Amino acid sequence: MSAPAGSHSPTERRETERHETERRDNGTAAFLRQGAFAGLFGATLLAGWFLYIDVILRGEPLFTPTLLASALLGRGLPAPQPSIGLAFLYTLVHGMVFVGIGIGAAYMLHRFAVVRHRALIIVGVFTVLCLVFFAFAANVSALGPETIAIRDALVGNAIAAFAIGAYLARLLPREDER
Repeated sequence: MSAPAGSHSPTERRETERHETERRDNGTAAFLRQGAFAGLFGATLLAGWFLYIDVILRGEPLFTPTLLASALLGRGLPAPQPSIGLAFLYTLVHGMVFVGIGIGAAYMLHRFAVVRHRALIIVGVFTVLCLVFFAFAANVSALGPETIAIRDALVGNAIAAFAIGAYLARLLPREDER
C-alpha cells in the first residue's frame, strides 16, 4: 500500500531533516572559518601598524611585540633588547587571540543576527579589542611614555576592528535579501 500523495514516509522525513542539519552545520562552519580569517586579517593589520610605529617613529624594530611578550612571560618592563624569538612568540599568541575574537564575532552575527547596521559590528569589535588590550596592558604596566602610547593602541585597534567588521559585514545578507 502506498502513502497518499503529498505525505512523506518517516524515512524521507529523517533524510530531509539530516540534509537540512548538514546544510546548516556547513553554513555555520563556513561562517566560523570566515571569522577566523577576519581575525587573522585584523591581527596582521594591527601588527603592521605597530611595526610601522616601531620602525619609522621609534627606530626600534620589534619593540612592541618584544615588550608585550616579555610582559606576558612575567619578565617585567622595560623589555629586553628587541628579540625575534619573543616577537614570534607574541605573534602566535596575538594571532590566536584575534582568531578567537573573529570567530566570536562571526558566531554572534551568524547565530543571533541582531545587527541591522554594519557599523555596529565595527564598533562592537573595536570595543572588545580595546577592553582586551587595555586589561592586559594595564595589568602588566605596558602603557606609558616609554612603552606603548594609548593613542597608538587606539589607532591600531580601530584599524583592526574596521578590518574585521568590514570583512564580516560583507558576509551578512543585504537588507533586500532579508
